[in-house]
Formats: sequence, structure tokens, C-alpha cells
Amino acid sequence: MARSRAKNILIIGAGPTQIGRDTESEAAAVQIIKNFAETDRNLFYVTSDANSVIPRLDVDVKFIEAELTVNSLIQILRENEIDVILPVAGNTVALQLSEQLNESGILKELNVRTMGVTTTTIHNINNPELMNRVLKHIKEPTIPTTVVENVTDALRFAKRVGFPVLIKPIASLTKTNRIKCDNEHQLMEMLESAFKVSITNQVAVEKSVVGYKEIEMIVIRDAEGSKLLINGGENFNPIGVHSGDSIIFSPTQTLTDVEFQSLRTAALKIAEILKIKGVCHVQFALDPTDGKHFITRINPFFDRSSAFAARATGYPIANVVAKILMGQNLREIKLSGVQRHDSLALIEPVMDHIAVRFPTWSFASFKNANQQLNTRMKSTGSVMAFGRSAEEALQKAIRSVDSTTAAEQAALDESQLSEAQLINVLIHPRAGEVYYLLEAIRRGYTVDELAKMTHIDAFYFYKLRHLVKLERRLRDNRFDMAALQEAKYFGFGDTQIAHLWQVRSDEVRDFRIKKAHVFATYKGVEPTAGEFPYLTNTYYSTFEDEDEAVRTTGKKILVLGTANSQVGTNSAAEYTTFQTIQRCQKLGYKVILINNNPNALTLIPDLADKIYLEPLTVENCLNIIHQEKPDKIIAQGKWEIVTQLVLRNVQAEQLPVSRTTRSENIEADYMGVISSINGSINLFGVVGIDEDNMFIPIEVSEALKVKVDPLIKNANQHITNNGIYSVIIKENMHQLQIVSVVPLAVQDLPFLSFAFDQDFAGIITEITLNGSSKIENHPIIQGDYRYSHVYPYTQFGLKKPQNPPFSLAIGAEFQPIK
Repeated sequence: MARSRAKNILIIGAGPTQIGRDTESEAAAVQIIKNFAETDRNLFYVTSDANSVIPRLDVDVKFIEAELTVNSLIQILRENEIDVILPVAGNTVALQLSEQLNESGILKELNVRTMGVTTTTIHNINNPELMNRVLKHIKEPTIPTTVVENVTDALRFAKRVGFPVLIKPIASLTKTNRIKCDNEHQLMEMLESAFKVSITNQVAVEKSVVGYKEIEMIVIRDAEGSKLLINGGENFNPIGVHSGDSIIFSPTQTLTDVEFQSLRTAALKIAEILKIKGVCHVQFALDPTDGKHFITRINPFFDRSSAFAARATGYPIANVVAKILMGQNLREIKLSGVQRHDSLALIEPVMDHIAVRFPTWSFASFKNANQQLNTRMKSTGSVMAFGRSAEEALQKAIRSVDSTTAAEQAALDESQLSEAQLINVLIHPRAGEVYYLLEAIRRGYTVDELAKMTHIDAFYFYKLRHLVKLERRLRDNRFDMAALQEAKYFGFGDTQIAHLWQVRSDEVRDFRIKKAHVFATYKGVEPTAGEFPYLTNTYYSTFEDEDEAVRTTGKKILVLGTANSQVGTNSAAEYTTFQTIQRCQKLGYKVILINNNPNALTLIPDLADKIYLEPLTVENCLNIIHQEKPDKIIAQGKWEIVTQLVLRNVQAEQLPVSRTTRSENIEADYMGVISSINGSINLFGVVGIDEDNMFIPIEVSEALKVKVDPLIKNANQHITNNGIYSVIIKENMHQLQIVSVVPLAVQDLPFLSFAFDQDFAGIITEITLNGSSKIENHPIIQGDYRYSHVYPYTQFGLKKPQNPPFSLAIGAEFQPIK
């Protein structure tokens, strides 16, 4: 059958947030959908993520909530007469589902094709043995690898290539990582579980390259074969620690030009041989002794590394890829910021700064979790920081970890460790590794000693040693202008300096501004490093003379973003901030956003009017407030920062959804959602609560409505402020009673907004800013919907308790009613 132009396009989402997957996939999907919406194509988006922002987009896209399984997708393909599926915005989940759809024969039967990546490429990538054949064809070295179906073959291969080896299940729908096995006993033990989670009952076994440098390359290719390197990143840790748990520097810091060009060439060759149309992330293992490399992973989709590359370079990867998918080529696509007509998207980004991605953990909430770092990812989020030097970027990243999670970064008090304990954590890296390395340098360990123990390149220890020298200079020279100037240039915060001087941070700030006259300046983030005139709306701070940021004019509001993803709020908080920004703009404000989560949905281009990629600290907020003079300040959470700002006579408003939550594990049957504005109560609707603490929207029958209405009218006695509230109701002997009335929980807000077809985040924002909001009631969206919370217990190797508190959830998903 001849192919016709794609009319109905199904975009497969990645599902709920969990360890290894933040909102970067959805951020890419939003940009693709907005670009595609300009054409006459019919767009469909399917996901099981109950925190998805797609239903609230002001574009024509059909949102389908469904289990991400082959059977549900086959039904969707048939019912909607889909012509094309787009898997590149759905992470590994969408790639594996596309593979299974192809194997089922349904794509051929319905004449459905894939977009961005071919089914052949998907098949090769999902099978390491086949991928090795492709790499050998282009003369790229390959790691000895095999696919086995039984323990005997795995043991035979391991004995031939030598331990350690890495294993990974083939075609697993759950998020899986390579597992290192150092001996036969470990291999046999790990294979048992690996076979169970493999749909094909197969496991890939490969020779370990633990200890090699881990390098990442992000490339783009269009349909006519034009290719360019977007970004290169270097992992602080060698292979053996999951890249999601390692600090990453961009651009690469320790490679020779020969090594860099060799990896760049290899990445471009891979994009070409795989016929990629869009983005491709290639990970390498680089032998530090001879510069030879192996390819360890190929991701032809949007992931956390491509998201970081877009933030680090200022190159709008997702928007450019969307246009490639629509049929344009790089030489035809214009970058909106470039002020020269001949400077199109076919331009390799150049950086005049250093960017760092820094992992964050939530171990304080999961105290029994194993905090050693290995090939299984354990960080629940990350922050990023920008600077003019590696030291500045790293220091800013360290202080980007706000006070609510600072205690979780170092599992042990490094200053209290014995020498034996310290050596143990240096050899066996743990969460918060950089704190232990700094402590080792303070105790006199040499660069060579640390490099040998950790297999981390000595370059980074010279940088850490420089930071320790600056610490000592500050400690020995209290209120010294020269010491202060140098420390600020290399990234020290006022609070860090105050700790070393043993004074209050306000004293440091006053001295810095009034006596030393040391002020933050701002540099633009854009892909030409000043080579061409470029209009950017994204900035980072440093302490130099020239300031590139111009104060925003007009009515403006500063929004404090969510920063690193944490358990409890996570993608729900990103959803809320996204909607908050849009409502502020509808109210006539220009939005200035401060955020430093590289995966953040709110950092997509053209959402906020101006972005500061800065640590969310009191110091940075005060600096930006001084720079921008906003009319209003709004915070999504960040309660301690807002409290500190208020103490400094800064008026800041907090959205009331972050601090309070509905009661957990209480006996209840229904929940009403109401607005209370100046004494007037409005009932949006009622949902049911079942024994699993999952919500099921229900039609409010007349009999139930008669019972609920009087309760709702009396809810005002529990309310002191305008806002959106949850009314928790229990039925006892056919009588309803109110259990509690609390502000709508951020964890529930996205799902309830979907169920009631309301923009609750926007309404709360408008109430916060204006004191009121126009309320329109809509019918409950028809269908059987329920949602449950997603927890990281499995990734932490812990048993999930029977009734886990949803304050420890990392995401939320739609579930079918069985």
C-alpha cells in the first residue's frame, strides 16, 4: 500500500515520574505538540502519568489516559485510525512498546509507521548483540556482549571474558539498569531476577568496563543527513556509578582534542547509520590509559542528558527536532534568537561557560536504603549550575541543594569519620561523595592518592583542592575584601562565607555590598558564545564586571520554581508551577522564573519571559529582586526561603498547595473539591476514595448531592482564607460527616484538575494575586478514572509498606478499574 501523508499521529508518553525519569520527556512532548499543532495533523497523546500537563495545553491535542501496554496501544491505534507513532518523547518505555507493536504485526497490518526512528533501529538498539553487529559494520569497537537464555551460557561467557561482567534484562517494561557482577555467585543470584523481568526471558551479559571515563555526546540529524554535535558532557565518576548519580560537567574537561574529535565522529556516524531523524544521545566508555573508546548506550530519544544539553548550550533541541519531524531540514530551520538571517539551526553550539548537573537524593525519607553508588540509579532528581570556571559551577551546584535536602546529600557526617571510615567511603562511593572528597583534601590527602583510590581524573581533585585553599584563606582572613572577591568569583555563597567567618549571612551581604562593592552580574546562555548577535531570555550569575541582563520592563512577577525533584511533590509541583506561569501571563504579568532543575517542564523555551538558571537560595533571590524589581513574588513551596525573604522585608506570596496535604490513611469515602472566595462556597464536584487511597471520579447522584450540599455550606467554619479546598467526607450509617477541610494538596491537584476540567493551579494563583477568581463549573470528564501514587521503594531495594504515605511518592499514575 502506498504511504500517504501522516494525518493522525500518536505520541507515546513516558508514564509517571520515577527514579531515572523526571519531567524531561513531557517537556519535549509539549514542544513537539505545540509545533505540530501549527499543521493540519490530528494529534493524540497517550500516557499513564496522572501529573501530565498535556490536558491543560491551549492546543488541539486529544489526551488519552491509558496503561502503557501493547494491548491498550493496539486498541488506540484501531479506534483512532493512527497513521504514525512517535516514540521519541516517551523515553525507553515508548521505544520498547514500539518494538513490541512491530513484533505483534499490528504496524504492518494497519500500515502504521514510526517517526524519528525506524523500527529496524529500535529492534537493533533493544538487542545488544544486533547493535554490536551495526557498530562493527561502521568499524566502531564493541564491548564483548552476548544474549543468553539460561544461567549456563551466562557463566560460560563470563569465564571466557573474565569478571566483572554487567547484566541487563532484554525487553523489560520496568526501568532497569545494568547490574555489575564480580563473581559467579553474584552472577547466578542476579540472573534469577533478571530473567523474571524480561518479556523474552533473555538477558544481555557484557564485559565490564568499570573504571573507564564516561563521556556523553548529544547529536542531531535531519532527513537529508545533515548532522551536528549539540553538546559533550563528562561524568565526574568513572563507569561503575550510574551517570544519573554522577556529577556531569559540560563541556568535557579532561579530554584531549584527539579524544574529543574521535568521540564526536563516532556519535555522528551512529546517527547516520541508524538513520536518526532528530536527537541521539550516545554514551562512551573511554580508556584513560590509551584513549580508546567503547559505545555503552544509544538513546535515540529525549532523555535527561539531552534536556541538560539544551539548558547548558541554550540550543532549543526539542523545537528544532519537532521541525525536523515535520519535514524541515537543519539548513531551513531558523533559531529564533539569532539576529542574522544566514545563521540557521545548522550551527554547532559553543559555550563560554561551564555547566554542571548535580544529583540529589531523598535518603532522609528512606533511611534503610543502601546509599552506596553503583550501576543502579538512586538519585530522585538533580540541579544544575553555571559558572565561568569549573570551581564556580561546582560550588553553585553544591549550594543549589536547598536546606530541605542538604542533610540528605552526605549520608554520614564527614567531619566525624575516622580515617578508616573515610577511606572506605572513598573506595566505595556513597551519596554525597563530593563532601567526603573535600573532607579528604582538608585532611591532607594528595591528588594522586585520591585519584588512585577513586579512579576519578586528577583534574577534578586539583579543582577541589583549590576550593579547600579558598576556604582556608577565608577562615584566616575575616572580612578581607580581596579574599571575599576571590571567593565570590569561584562560587562561594554568602552563607558559606558566613559559616567560615562565624558570623550571620546578613553581615557578609552587608559587607560585600556596602564596603567591598562586590555585586552579582549576569551572563546570557545562548549557543553562539557571542559569535553572533543573539537575543536570549536565559541568564546565570557570576562576579565579573559586565552585566548582560537588562531589567524587564512592564508589570512583572518573579516566580520561584521547584528546583530539584523530591519525593512528595515532584512532577505535581512542576505541573502547578507551569500552570501558575501561564495564569500570571494571562493576568498581564511578564514572568521572571528562577529555577535550576535541568529536567524542568517550566524551562521550555518561550514559557517564561525571562529565566534565571540559579540556585534557589535567599542570596540569589535577593540578587535577582535587586536586578529586576518585580511587582510581585510568588513561590511554589520554598517555605523557608520565603520566610527568610519576609524577615528581610520582601513581600512574597506562597501558593497554599504545597505545605498542607489531605490527611493520610484516614477512613473516608468521598472528597469534595470547593472554592471559598470572600465567604462564597462553590462545589466543583465529588470524588470517591476507596480502600487503596485511590480516587475515582463519580457522578454525584441527586440523593448524594442532597446530602453533600448542606455539608459544603457548613465548610466555611473550617476555612479562614480564600482558596481551593478538599473536604474529606465519611459515610456512617448512611449519614455523611466532614472529617477535615484542608487546602488542596499539590499531589492531588493535577489529577483533580483533569477530572473536573479545571485549572485549579491557575485559580489559586489568581486568588493569591487578586483576591478572587471567576469560577466556571464543568461536568466531570466521563470515563472510569482512578489514580495511585508511584513510590521509589523498589529502586531503593526496599519492601513497599502496606500503606505508604503519599508524602513519599515520587509520581502518580492513572490505573484501570478492574
